[in-house]
Amino acid sequence: MDRSTIESLVTLWAQEAVAAGRDEVWDELLAEGVVDVSGPAPSVGRESFRARAKAVQAALGERTITVDGLVIEGDRIAWRWTLQGRHTGPFMEVAPTGKRVTLRGVNFQRLEGGKVAEHWTLADLAGLARQLRGG
Repeated sequence: MDRSTIESLVTLWAQEAVAAGRDEVWDELLAEGVVDVSGPAPSVGRESFRARAKAVQAALGERTITVDGLVIEGDRIAWRWTLQGRHTGPFMEVAPTGKRVTLRGVNFQRLEGGKVAEHWTLADLAGLARQLRGG
């Protein structure tokens, strides 16, 4: 894949799948047997992505996502992102506060056939928790 195609994939992920909440976009982005190693145990398939996106959408309204950097090496990519939103629903065991919050992270992905075949997210959840709890 060339750089502009990969940039389009990353933009589609950030802007449409997560920020806009378009669930059907995951089918365009993810290989059928995508492996997600972000959680305590790897999961296979698209459902972990859908579930995580729905949790973010339910908790954070007025979402915006900025892609802060993209590194491409062969079939592997890494991209830093910043998500901002208003805390409008329960999240991380915290009732809605109405606060504007920022979550930063990085995605590491392996591409296969134009789609993400392997994924790992590292997000600053401790920083988000401090913002939600006022610490």
